[in-house]
Amino acid sequence: MKKTAFFQTIVLLIMLCLAAPLSSAYAEIQGVATVVALRGTVVAQGKGGAARNLSLKSQIFQEDVLKTDKTGQLQIMFTDNSIISLGRDSEMKIAEYRWQPEQKDGALRTQVKEGTFRVMGGALAKEAPQNFKTETPTATIGIRGSMYTFVATKDSLSVLFQGGKGIEIFNDLGKVTITVPGFGTHVLLNAPPARPSKFTEQELNNLNRGLNGNGGSSGSGGPPLSDTNQAPKPPIPPVLPPTNEFPTAPDFTLPPPPPSDGIYAFEGTIGGVSTGLISPYVGITDTFINNMSMGVNWHNHRIFGVAYDNQNNNNVFFFGSVNGSTVTDLTILGIDTYGQNYDPGVISGSGMGVFAGTAYDFFAFAATGSTALIKNLAQPHDTWLAAGGGQQTPGVINPVSPTGTETWKGFAVGTSVDLAAPYSSSVAMYQSAPNDFSMTVNKDIGTISGTLTPGVELQTSFDTISGLVIGHATDLTKSVYLRDDLIAALFNPVGGSHTLKPYGNFMVVADPSEQFSSYVTWGYWQIAYTDTYDGTTERLMTAPYSLWIAGNPTSNIDMAALNGYKGTYNGNAIGTEISTNGAKSSISGTCVLNADFTNGWVDGNIILPGTTLPFSSVPITTNSFTGNISNGSNISGQIKGGFFGPAAIAVGGNFNATKTGQTMPDTKQYLGIFGGNRGALTTSSPN
Repeated sequence: MKKTAFFQTIVLLIMLCLAAPLSSAYAEIQGVATVVALRGTVVAQGKGGAARNLSLKSQIFQEDVLKTDKTGQLQIMFTDNSIISLGRDSEMKIAEYRWQPEQKDGALRTQVKEGTFRVMGGALAKEAPQNFKTETPTATIGIRGSMYTFVATKDSLSVLFQGGKGIEIFNDLGKVTITVPGFGTHVLLNAPPARPSKFTEQELNNLNRGLNGNGGSSGSGGPPLSDTNQAPKPPIPPVLPPTNEFPTAPDFTLPPPPPSDGIYAFEGTIGGVSTGLISPYVGITDTFINNMSMGVNWHNHRIFGVAYDNQNNNNVFFFGSVNGSTVTDLTILGIDTYGQNYDPGVISGSGMGVFAGTAYDFFAFAATGSTALIKNLAQPHDTWLAAGGGQQTPGVINPVSPTGTETWKGFAVGTSVDLAAPYSSSVAMYQSAPNDFSMTVNKDIGTISGTLTPGVELQTSFDTISGLVIGHATDLTKSVYLRDDLIAALFNPVGGSHTLKPYGNFMVVADPSEQFSSYVTWGYWQIAYTDTYDGTTERLMTAPYSLWIAGNPTSNIDMAALNGYKGTYNGNAIGTEISTNGAKSSISGTCVLNADFTNGWVDGNIILPGTTLPFSSVPITTNSFTGNISNGSNISGQIKGGFFGPAAIAVGGNFNATKTGQTMPDTKQYLGIFGGNRGALTTSSPN
């Protein structure tokens, strides 16, 4: 077996009881702090200038300068249990640290150059708060036994108070005090701190983006559908960096009423056992332990998590709803591959869970299900039993949960292959049009519902697929919403132009750290169905070659107000390169789009490795656009997109193009999505 699976509940309890308490990891620290979690490249530069790479349980010393790169994240714990987290591209110096618990005296002074940080005060902040300070280029942050998150640059500071007694932000020009969680301030160079205000959802997302990251290896599962390239698996929706330790044993007594707001992160482990049902796996069992990340939204009482497959990147997702301290409707989904032919399989199951601890800071669950080859769902490949547990990580993803209901519009592309020969069969390609993809996002209930029409098959030799039913408005087992970049939904097998196979039909969001904008969300989707074009061929449209992007479209009023202006959008593009022999590989690049709202057109380029797809004079119709891609010679295709957010702050869409070579093997097809943010508006005059 090559898939994520789990032990029965008793395995979890034994595992948790045997695991040493987290505090034991710090008992013999000789420096001022120790590394308790990290990802990517993280270095410490000592007092003498020598740099050293950090790893789990590395010691941190006074006057160390800590640096993360664009992939790095770090969490350190001081001897008084104060915790500081560094996000990507961040730099901080431990300028002063001393702690004398007997005298209840000490000091922690850090100096920040730039980056994203979260600080949670320990015993020192309680006993000597006047000596707990974070110095940034624009202001100093003082603590009163509290927790705060901030982003600092050489000329600005944004800081959010997240809990405790309060914080003070001051410089030579002024001081503000913040005591209400969810409020914060902004400070510019050579200016006093701004009056505290409640942070908007956009400010919260921007503030936390640098600290959020993948809790394990990426991938949504699904076989690489190329016989020449191992395409990377799509990223999964993570929560926070792992603690890299087993959680301590929870107290299973009934907790007090749960929190009423905020989105919290949990990290932990799962263990499992699976039993084979078909030859040559009959009676064969497989067991292993993997990492788990999960988030809970205490406003809509929904959970969403992922179990990371440490062997094959075939990650498994789970979501459900919380009633008091229990979870009774866990939905489990994922993809797997079997045998030398990498036959695609689907993981499905259900389960239940419980929150424990005085602050609902422990979570445990048990589940059961089966795995089957998609081309023969009637015969399960194996059955499995599951158990997992996690501990809440310090801080919150969002202190205030998003609320309300929105109608999202979007765009999708997809590639479909014959399940009987997924690596050598002809590839069907789809590109949706404006208004072909719509869904209602209910943030208060935590559900998604809508429809998706992938569009007419670009080569006109396969099915036209329309009206796929996404999720459900009230059935909590069909979809989940935690925040804009943490969502998932099942496709209803019944509805639309095709009856889908009963399992393996879903859409999931991509890694939040790889999103293009705060106003559009993108991810992957999959369906399995019978081709009505010939009535017999079973086909699969799967990640990472089937993509979607969606968001709240710009209103007609906002679009009309842009008359007289133009703007330039910069962002990313991701998609698939398809050769004439059907081999596929995932590709990523950038996009530049210029919009003239006065004259009603867009132009620009989608820049992929070795290829640029230009488009010009594409007409804008209200808040969307459709036009041609062409370089006037050997590149032709279509681009379709729309504007999202207030004042068309973001753009998103899809594209397809053919690049003709001198010989057939040189001809390539490009299919994908793009998105990005607008810079400052400039004035425009009618032509």
